[in-house]
Formats: sequence, structure tokens, C-alpha cells
Amino acid sequence: MKRILYVKDNMGKEKEVRIELPEGYVIDKENSTYECIKLKPINKSKFSDYDGTYRIEEGWGINSGRVLHYIPRKNDGFAKCVFATEKIAKSALAMAQISQIMANDERFGGIITDNEWKDGRIAKYCILKCYNQLNMDSIHCTYHFLAFHTEEQRDLFLKENEQLVRDYLMID
Repeated sequence: MKRILYVKDNMGKEKEVRIELPEGYVIDKENSTYECIKLKPINKSKFSDYDGTYRIEEGWGINSGRVLHYIPRKNDGFAKCVFATEKIAKSALAMAQISQIMANDERFGGIITDNEWKDGRIAKYCILKCYNQLNMDSIHCTYHFLAFHTEEQRDLFLKENEQLVRDYLMID
């Protein structure tokens, strides 16, 4: 990949330098000088380490409450919002909608707080995915997003929002 750099020489004058980077490397800006440009391998352990050189080959995003297909693009700030598959994007959209319902509809008791999760004596009534099927269970300390204060709240939520729950849990 060809890259154009603008660097200052020893006299402080800006110069254009063209360099071809080998696959899998980026310029080590912290350790490079005008006389010596150093390269470092791309650390693919963190998304932010791709430095704009990594391409999102294809993906799915959420815009105005809809899941949309995105064409290939380089890793930029927007690419952080692109999901690898349509199913994962639908799950994220469902999670956003579920969070709003849980927070704003008093019939469901509100979102379980961090302090409630820390208290292992308090049962939380959850909707889970087990063997690609919906499952209900009471949990005391293992976090689950679809958790309610009572069985009745959980069951009513599932009755009224089953497709949203299936989308979130990625159950076909």
C-alpha cells in the first residue's frame, strides 16, 4: 500500500515522502524521524490499532432504527459502528429497543441496578438462550441483559415482545 507522508526536515521545511508499506505494517510515528522511518506490525488485538489501513470488507449498521448493509470501506470512526453480520446488527437494534421498554414501562420493574447484581441474595428472573431456544431461569449473580425483578414481569415482557427477544438472542 502506498502512503504519502508530510514530514519536516532538519531545517523545519515540510517535505513530501512517498513510501510503500508492506502488508500488515504501519508507520511507527512515535519512533520515526525524517532520516529514518520505522515500521511496526499492525496489532490486530484492538480495533483502534488498525490505523485506517484495515478494510471492513462488508458489514451491517443501524441507521434511523433500520438495519442497513454497508459496502467495503477503510477503518475509520464510522467503521466502529459496523457489525460483521446482519444477525448481530439486528440483535444490537433489538437490545436498544428492549432497554428503552425496560427503562420506561413501569410494568417491567425497571433495569436491574449494579447494586442488585452485586447482591447474590436477590433472585433475578431472566430470559436466556439455551440450545437455540428461549429459556427462563432465576439467576442470583451471573449477569444477563434480559433480567427482571419478578417472574410475572419477565413472563409479561416475553408475551408482549417475543420477536424482539428472539432478535436480541439471535434465535431464528
